[in-house]
Amino acid sequence: MRRFFSPLSSALNDNPHHRRLTIGLVVLLLASGVTAYSIAPLSPADSTLPVRQLIEAVTPTATTAPIDQEAVVPMVLYRSEFTRTSDSANTLLQRLGVSDNAATKFLVNDKASRTLLAGTPGKFVSIEADGQQRLLRLKALWPNADGVQFSRLVVERGANGYTSRVEMEQLQSSVRLASATVRNSLNAAAAQAKLPGTIATQLVSVYSRVADFRDVLRAGDSFRVVYEILEADGEVLRVGKLLGAEFVKKDRRYQVMWFEQAGQKGGFYTLDGQSIDRKAMKLPLDASVSSDYGMRIHPVFGKPKTHEGIDFAVASGTPIRSAADGIVSFAGWQKGYGKFVLVKHRDQKATAYAHLSRIQVRKGQRVVLGELLGSVGQTGTATGPNLHFEYLVKDRPQDPDNIARQPADISISSTNSSEFKRMALAMRRHLEVAPLVAMTTVE
Repeated sequence: MRRFFSPLSSALNDNPHHRRLTIGLVVLLLASGVTAYSIAPLSPADSTLPVRQLIEAVTPTATTAPIDQEAVVPMVLYRSEFTRTSDSANTLLQRLGVSDNAATKFLVNDKASRTLLAGTPGKFVSIEADGQQRLLRLKALWPNADGVQFSRLVVERGANGYTSRVEMEQLQSSVRLASATVRNSLNAAAAQAKLPGTIATQLVSVYSRVADFRDVLRAGDSFRVVYEILEADGEVLRVGKLLGAEFVKKDRRYQVMWFEQAGQKGGFYTLDGQSIDRKAMKLPLDASVSSDYGMRIHPVFGKPKTHEGIDFAVASGTPIRSAADGIVSFAGWQKGYGKFVLVKHRDQKATAYAHLSRIQVRKGQRVVLGELLGSVGQTGTATGPNLHFEYLVKDRPQDPDNIARQPADISISSTNSSEFKRMALAMRRHLEVAPLVAMTTVE
């Protein structure tokens, strides 16, 4: 090591340029981790190298607070709930994690705040509270009766106590997508996909109108759904209508969407523009008619008598389904008819179902086209298992075999054609991506 540094030191003394270059090289070697040079002793000749001392003042960076102190951030607690029928101001605040007598007293005595617990329960409430569980801010949201606006109650704590205000704004409409693969039934799949109840009911009704009763969705079939929700401040306050749906059954695909023509009532259409309500009513069984409407010899009494409906001779226990949307106005025993169901429909129409072995609806229940009412039987005056089916308009019997097959004559007008095509294209795109958003397999 001495043999290396001795001539080097001589050269450094002779040539300042060489000295700077070589010192830089040594520094580089030291910084590169070549530790042998950092611990090797310098030769006596190295002590003759000039030593320069550089002194520079360093100004410390100013700080706003001592290093060992941190800014204190106040704790704020957030929580949300929905109001209940049994709620008082006190129980609601307790459920929200607030323990504040002043806040409770304010909610009880303040006129605007009393709207929180008035009327229908289910209002969305969110709060902010401090570390001592005192209320800092409360916000409540609920939809107005018009279905278009919502109310917002805001209660805030200030220097002089609490203040309140009620504001009204427009509900914001947005779209939700869902899809499911069926493993049991359409109803079970809709429940497992967490579809809102009103959307599930509409979905069943729509499917019953686009497919035959016997064409039930089974294991491996699937559906996709597009529906509307109404939001306020990012919270869902109301579920809107079913906007579109797709049903895939083996090699068949049904696609429908909601469309409202100017000046007309809205309805569901296939994406090529055909109304699914072209048949306002369907027969309750997919079977041959064994006895027609009109005059006949009564099978029990053996005398000529007007037959005010049609009969289906099918096996006992065969499911009977509602011929149209409506409300059950009678469900029970009727002389001659046995176990009997009467369903009232719009436009003063009704359908009657007789000789049932089992009734699966109750009076006052709302049913949709295709919904199960009961099973075929032989109760009342009957010679064998059969369904006696009547269709009434203004309480007068009509031939259900003819009326059920009359088209509703609903079509897209030329004025609305371009708008319909635009919406149909958008619906196809929504249905295409629905499985990417949510897919549920139902066992």
